[in-house]
Amino acid sequence: MQKLTVKNPEIIKQEIQDYLKSKDGRFVHRLHGILLMLESSDYNCSHVGSLFGNSPRTISNWVHKINQTGSISSLLDTPRPGRKPRLTLDQEEQIKKALLISPDQSGIDANQWDGKALSYYIQQSFQIDLKVRQCQRLMKKLGFTLQKPRTIPALGDPEAKEAFKKTATKT
Repeated sequence: MQKLTVKNPEIIKQEIQDYLKSKDGRFVHRLHGILLMLESSDYNCSHVGSLFGNSPRTISNWVHKINQTGSISSLLDTPRPGRKPRLTLDQEEQIKKALLISPDQSGIDANQWDGKALSYYIQQSFQIDLKVRQCQRLMKKLGFTLQKPRTIPALGDPEAKEAFKKTATKT
């Protein structure tokens, strides 16, 4: 019988690896490693680890977890909550409402909202210290962008300006 080959093996391999990195894929990946060890006594942690691209210690940890709990459900990923947000959803709504009006109406001495002005506003309103960059990210998260007006020189000859422009038509 002729050996079968997979067309586009690199693309297929990458798709499989991407799936194995997903939440369900990681669990299936772990189960497959354990199953290999159960099926053949020739497979030890080092061999399975080299086949799967994991360290032998990782495979060993999977086996110990199953032995301790007696169930494969211990190989499921547990939720990772991460850091709690410093601003509540209610505070974010208040900030969004404040961003819709000018800074001086909110009691901030600024011409427009930017990271520095928002940082000061949050400090004064909620006693929470957020840095300028964090405030810029918050503005983007809330759907706002920083738009600065272009300055126009007060004095100047309009004809000289036109002549200076690269794209101006020569007369």
